[in-house]
Amino acid sequence: MSPHRTTTGLVSHAQDESDLLPRWALLAPFVLVALALAVDLPTPGALSGDVFLILSSMMAACVHKLRTVVAVAALNSLAGLVLLLANHWSSDGGHAVVDFVAMVILAWASVPLCRLRLYLRRRLRGAERVAESAQRAVLPPVRAWQGKTWIAVRYEAASAAAAVGGDLYAVERTRYGVRLLIGDVRGKGLNAIPSVAALVGSFHEAAHHTPTLAELAHRLDEAVNRHTREADAVRGGPEACDEHFITAAIAQIPDEGTEVRLISRGHCPAFLVSEDSLLTWEPEHPGLPLGLGEFDTGPWIDEARPFGPGHLLLLCTDGLLEARDGEGRFYTPDEDLRRSWRLGPPEVVERLAEAVHDHTAGVLTDDLALVAVTHGEPGPEAEPGAP
Repeated sequence: MSPHRTTTGLVSHAQDESDLLPRWALLAPFVLVALALAVDLPTPGALSGDVFLILSSMMAACVHKLRTVVAVAALNSLAGLVLLLANHWSSDGGHAVVDFVAMVILAWASVPLCRLRLYLRRRLRGAERVAESAQRAVLPPVRAWQGKTWIAVRYEAASAAAAVGGDLYAVERTRYGVRLLIGDVRGKGLNAIPSVAALVGSFHEAAHHTPTLAELAHRLDEAVNRHTREADAVRGGPEACDEHFITAAIAQIPDEGTEVRLISRGHCPAFLVSEDSLLTWEPEHPGLPLGLGEFDTGPWIDEARPFGPGHLLLLCTDGLLEARDGEGRFYTPDEDLRRSWRLGPPEVVERLAEAVHDHTAGVLTDDLALVAVTHGEPGPEAEPGAP
């Protein structure tokens, strides 16, 4: 197997403006010109097409680039002149000239309006780039190859205004093996980002200094509690803080091992796929979410499962398992996993994300995070592994 990309991570919401506009909006200015001629020419002196020409220029100012807006204004001026000479000059005289001049002024007023729209659009795109860069610093891209471990991440925020929501992921290659974190902050959207940043930052540091997953989970629980206390103090008391806990799963894959270890803190199940089986991995001791560890009197235990070459592990958030179609039916990834797991982690996360979009008719109501992992030999496009 060889990777078809060297890093994976967030899916950007940023799109070119032309991709967001329906085709009819781009064609509308020209359709309105044709409509003006079709209405006015057969009805001398009765109906005027000027209103359609004005609407054509205003519509162009809203959807087209400056060069096209100038062309539409010129086209409308020419069409207005044709209507004036063909119909209105002989019937309305001076009034028709006044109407024509007013139409031309309004048509060319679309040019400064377009310039203003483009200026505001540039300012907005600049702010979006800054915001997305900041969000990508919170959840940076993941190298596809960590030693012999092949990893792919897919992340989509439910909010169209953000690249990062309430879900999180992190990967670190340590002396204990590759460690992976996936989690879900209570709540979603921009308000969850501080909690995401606090937990991910703690994981990147603690993953290198804690021998067991149970100790690592304890460290992360303390980090969430610390962040919650600080947030409470800043916002004016516990009632002002929306995020008090984070469900999470932490996995560890030794470089030369034949197993994967997992500890779950109230998180949704993982999936293990091999030639022989598809296992929905629900830990025997899931524990309470991070941030509620002081109330958990049970054992903090990680579990192990066989994980040989070619096996695939999928970590996900409830944005996958709780996605519903129009009739309220939940999405189940089993069949899509069986069809795609042999193709490698990048194909798995891409196909599952597409399947969720199809299942929900393209409407995500919750953030979606997917982490797929397998063993293999790095291909020629892989980056060098971390020490």
